[in-house]
Amino acid sequence: MPILRSLLLACTIFLASCTTTYERPPFNSPLTTLELMEWVLDPAADGVWGAVGWISNSEGDKEFFPKTQEEWDVVRNSAATLMEAANLLMLDNRAVDKKNWMQAARRLSKNAEIALAAAKAKDVKLVFDIGAEIYNACSSCHYQYANFDKKAQAWPNSTVFAERSTTVQIAMLEGLKAKGAGSLPALDHKDLQLMSQALSR
Repeated sequence: MPILRSLLLACTIFLASCTTTYERPPFNSPLTTLELMEWVLDPAADGVWGAVGWISNSEGDKEFFPKTQEEWDVVRNSAATLMEAANLLMLDNRAVDKKNWMQAARRLSKNAEIALAAAKAKDVKLVFDIGAEIYNACSSCHYQYANFDKKAQAWPNSTVFAERSTTVQIAMLEGLKAKGAGSLPALDHKDLQLMSQALSR
């Protein structure tokens, strides 16, 4: 009987430990959403936007792009920071809603992930093209949620923008795949569902 009581006590303790309420990680996120955008997201996006382009002057047009591994590393680091920092927009204390806001943050993170792949592949054209998609993602979200960005452009509706964005993402990933780039980002089931809906029309 003492052995049986000991076993029962051990089982009771084990079951109690299994039913302990899970506590959320104690995130330290004192920045406001605007501060997060101005101090973290925007500088990271600038690292992608400013990496590739053209300068036009009296001497003509001159293209600029990363030429050394160190310069490509800067683009890679900026894209990685933007990809991860976009997730911070989805924290409970920052998410405005659970639909369009979350989709916009995910879209920004996914575009940044493609920028990361482009930087690792040293694909100058794709860095430039995905930079435009990052801008569109930011601008579309700002139009809906932010009153500080007076230049923000609107798309007809969020579904149209999401479908177009996913179409562009797939085309860019196919381009990288064709060039033999490795470790490509994957679109999740929500992105693919939007794409299948667009193609079925």
